[in-house]
Amino acid sequence: MINGRFVTLRRVEPRDFDLVQRWQNDPEVHRWMDYDREFSLHDIDESEQRATTEGHPFIIEVNGKPLGRTGLNNIRQRDHIASFYIFIGEKDEWGRGYGLDAVLTVVGWGFETLNLRMIELWSLADNGRAIKTYQAAGFVEDARLPERSLHEGKYVDHMVMSVTPERWRQALETFRGR
Repeated sequence: MINGRFVTLRRVEPRDFDLVQRWQNDPEVHRWMDYDREFSLHDIDESEQRATTEGHPFIIEVNGKPLGRTGLNNIRQRDHIASFYIFIGEKDEWGRGYGLDAVLTVVGWGFETLNLRMIELWSLADNGRAIKTYQAAGFVEDARLPERSLHEGKYVDHMVMSVTPERWRQALETFRGR
């Protein structure tokens, strides 16, 4: 388990699969994560096995209540870089700062435990809430990739962002000072 200020991160377990499936199939979560189809329990099982083999998946909890999923994958040992992902599946918990705490916690764990020098992500460029959270965690925009995903009849850009240990530490100090 990894503890943040408010959140606790723990490994994803088979008992979480129903919950992860519900979250990922929620239309709002589904849209912001840029999924292209709904997920069966078999899909979730395969995805979690792959996530564990290829990276470090976590369930986000607050006071023992699972709220979402996060982790690092696409770890490039030679370059000391990994990719970050997150979603808060419990929509009644959106806007409470748990996402930022989870981002800072996973990113810090990646820098301090995995000895990474950079963590990157991509987001739909119209996902203002997520981008604001990433920026508060020290991520900066590296590139904007035009018209990468089709949503509601129009193409949406992707934003590529990254954070270094120095920018993460500054963001963490700001977060702790709140």
